[in-house]
Amino acid sequence: MIKYSASHRSNGFSLLEVIIAFAIFGVAIVTIFQLFSVSLRSVRKADDHAKALIYSKSMMDEAYSSADPTESSSNIEFEGYFEGSRDVTLKSLSEDEKTKLYEISVTVTWPPSGTLRLTGLRTVYDPQ
Repeated sequence: MIKYSASHRSNGFSLLEVIIAFAIFGVAIVTIFQLFSVSLRSVRKADDHAKALIYSKSMMDEAYSSADPTESSSNIEFEGYFEGSRDVTLKSLSEDEKTKLYEISVTVTWPPSGTLRLTGLRTVYDPQ
């Protein structure tokens, strides 16, 4: 019969130590994957917002470049899930009715709840 003392112990790991190590490893892996998932969602949101800003600026520039901004009121669909709308309203008219001030409002929406709105003013002088 062999007696084991504290000084004559095996150098291997016990089953309990291995289970605890795997549990800690599992928690660490799950945390890393969650951080990666949050990071991907943040990148997607930033990408959607940047695209919406480009689309809204494009719609605004189109209204600024037309001779009569009221003709540029429209609804446009971009890339399948971005939708843009442009509203042009007359804000003021000079006494001689040659100078008009328009407010141009562009709204771009995307699912699930993204919305970007730009508003600008444009003055049109018509000498006739």
